[in-house]
Amino acid sequence: MPLPRICGVTPDPNLKNNFAGTTTSLSESKHHDILTINYLESTHQLRYYQGMTNRWTFQAVPGIFVEIADIAHQYPQGKVTTQPSLGLIPGQKYPSDDPDASDQRDWARLAAYVRWLNETCPENVCYKLLYLTRHGTGVHNKVHAEVGSEAWNSRVSFQDGNDKETWFDAFLTDVGIQQATELNTFWTNLINIDGAPLPEILYTSPLARCLQTTSLVFSSLMSSRSATFQPKVKELLRERITMHTCDFRRPRTWIAEKYPNYKIEEGFTEDDGFRKRSGPETREEHVERKQRALEEIFEEAKDSQFLSLTVHSYAIRAIQAAVGAGVCRTREGTSIALLVRGERRGEVNGAAEG
Repeated sequence: MPLPRICGVTPDPNLKNNFAGTTTSLSESKHHDILTINYLESTHQLRYYQGMTNRWTFQAVPGIFVEIADIAHQYPQGKVTTQPSLGLIPGQKYPSDDPDASDQRDWARLAAYVRWLNETCPENVCYKLLYLTRHGTGVHNKVHAEVGSEAWNSRVSFQDGNDKETWFDAFLTDVGIQQATELNTFWTNLINIDGAPLPEILYTSPLARCLQTTSLVFSSLMSSRSATFQPKVKELLRERITMHTCDFRRPRTWIAEKYPNYKIEEGFTEDDGFRKRSGPETREEHVERKQRALEEIFEEAKDSQFLSLTVHSYAIRAIQAAVGAGVCRTREGTSIALLVRGERRGEVNGAAEG
C-alpha cells in the first residue's frame, strides 16, 4: 500500500531513520516525512487501514514539544507535571519563519507556523494546537490516597461518599484549588510574557472538578485579554467510565445553574446516560470515544486553531493514544500541549470521493 500524501508531500519510505533528533530544523518536506512515518506506525493508523469508520485520522506532529512520555520516569509515580513553556523545544526552525517579523519569540513563531500549515494544506487537512489540562486534585483523589488502592477499587469508589465528604462527581479539594490557581499564574505568564496564543475555544468535561478547574485557570486570564469566557461543556471529554461514582456527573440543570457562563453542547442530556452501563468502559472503548470527541471538535471548531481542553488523567492518555502520541500519566493540575494534524477521510482536495 503506498504511503499517503501529507500536506501535498509524498514521503520517501527510506527516510525512516534520518530524523530521530527532536531539535532538527523542520523544513517543509522533512517535517511531513517525519509525520508520515510516525502516522503509519501508530496503533491508530493500523485501525485506520483495518476499515474503521472514523471520519478523521489524527496524528501528533513530532519535534515541536518535548516528548513527555520519555521523561515521565523522572517524576513520582510517573506523573508528569507542567513543563516550562509547556515543553516547547526552544530555537526550533520552521519553514514559515520570517526573519523580518517583529516578534521572534519561540511561541510567536510556532503560532505563525500553525497558521502557515493551515494556509498551505489541502482543504480536508487541518492543524490544531491542543492545550490539555488535567483538573486539580479532587476529593476522590484524596480519599483514594487515604484508603489505598485495594479498598478504593473494591469498595470505597462505588460509594457516593461518607458522613464527612462526597466523592460522587467530586469537587476540588483545597489542594486542587491551589493547583488550579498556580496554573492560572503559569498560563498568564505563558500568554503575556512568552507570547503563546490565547485559546480561541475552551472545552471542558462536564464533571464538577473540570468545570471548577476551567474557571480557576482561564476566567481571569480571558477577561484580562478582553476575550469572552464561555467554556463549552462536552460530554465525550469526560473521564473513562470505571463505574466509580467519581466518574458520574450531575444533571444538566445543575451545570447550567452553577455555571451560567458555560455553553452546554446541543444534545446534552439532563441525566447521566453513562450510569446505565452494565460495566466499565474498556481502554479501547475510551480511546474510540476520545476519537469521536476530537472528530466533533475538529468539525465544530473548524475556524479555530488554538484550543483548550480541561479533562482527566485517563482522558489525556486516551487523547494521546488517539493521535499517536506517547502515552503517559499527568499529575493533577497539569497542562501539556500537542500539535495535532487532522485529515478528514474520504475527501481529496476538499471533495468527497465517489
